Amino acid sequence: MTFITAADVAALTGFSDGAAFLQARPRLERDHDFPLPMPTCLRPLKWRKDAVTSWVDLQCRPTSDDPFVGGPNVVLLEEARRA
Repeated sequence: MTFITAADVAALTGFSDGAAFLQARPRLERDHDFPLPMPTCLRPLKWRKDAVTSWVDLQCRPTSDDPFVGGPNVVLLEEARRA
């Protein structure tokens, strides 16, 4: 099992840096079921890499059978990146 920091999560999710991700983190957890950090890691916070990559995959998965038609999840990930 691999654990990653906020900077790593930012790189996987499209945020500019770890600080930008940490600012958006409460909203992502509350509104979009973003994985919680490991409870035993207080500083620095760490996440399971497989949980984060699975979340990203779900956000980018088209909701249509047509692979060229994105769904609301694609828009959601773009909004998260701009936050």
